[in-house]
Amino acid sequence: MKDSFGRDITYLRLSLTGRCNFRCKYCMPEEGIEKLPREEILSFEEIVNLVRAASELGINKVRFTGGEPLTRKDLPGLVKMVDAIEGIDELSLTTNGSSLSGVAEDLSQAGLDRVNISIDAMDPEVFAEITRRGELSSVLAGIEAAKRAKLDPVKLNTVIIKDVNESEIGPLMEFAAAEDLVLRFIELMPMGEAAKGAIESLPLNKVEKIIKRKWTLEEISGPQGNGPAKYYRASRRNTSGKVGFIFPLSRSFCDDCNRIRITSRGKVRPCLARDEEYDLGINENTSVDVITTRLRKIIEEKPYGHRWEKQDTTAGEMSEIGG
Repeated sequence: MKDSFGRDITYLRLSLTGRCNFRCKYCMPEEGIEKLPREEILSFEEIVNLVRAASELGINKVRFTGGEPLTRKDLPGLVKMVDAIEGIDELSLTTNGSSLSGVAEDLSQAGLDRVNISIDAMDPEVFAEITRRGELSSVLAGIEAAKRAKLDPVKLNTVIIKDVNESEIGPLMEFAAAEDLVLRFIELMPMGEAAKGAIESLPLNKVEKIIKRKWTLEEISGPQGNGPAKYYRASRRNTSGKVGFIFPLSRSFCDDCNRIRITSRGKVRPCLARDEEYDLGINENTSVDVITTRLRKIIEEKPYGHRWEKQDTTAGEMSEIGG
């Protein structure tokens, strides 16, 4: 369905949990977040009914996010249930990849189409500094498992933090090209520690300039996913790959926004960059028709855009909202 600005809302990003085994600086406080009682988190049955309601409103793409969605038990079972819903054409997952090696094939067999994996460094020490507890080897194993399971495309998401992982731009480019993966650089958003000034973004135009010192960039159409990234064919000697840039702050894509987010508590966040949330107030006895009615009203009232271009910050941690 269309919102009041005529935008087709076709994409649902659904957080399965606020928990994560990493503590990435741009996503979660070092001490973690409060663990919610199980009854406050959407059950699989509630999620399935919610996705059924969303599909009746024209949403045909669903992405599971977190926190870390792989911390939910029996995720392949949920994927299978959602994949069976009429009208859902694409089902994807955003993960830190650390637990993916043991479940990638099961997820693929259950109906998962593709996966985005967060990776901000190829140096194990830099990686550990950013994630504050992560082991790079487990993520690399997850990436390899995703390729073997034919989850396609495998996209890598990277946030460059000033004075932390600028040196990793080149190694990440080399790795992605060698492994035939799609690498995307994403602007650091003014949330969590970034909102408090504890970490600072390296502007993507500077990232692009660093890449152009050694790579030739030729603009191309994006791979499957239809997101807001601007993509290029990156070439260097006998090596080539795909790289994308996502500018949520400096080059707003609000005109074409096609998504809503729902937190693991069942609260709708029409815009990641705004503070408004709407509680769907659902439980396992709430009918699909009731959820559809409530969701329709929220989509109709989806705001036009954010205020990040004015450097306004957004309340909440990325891990709780689902990025």
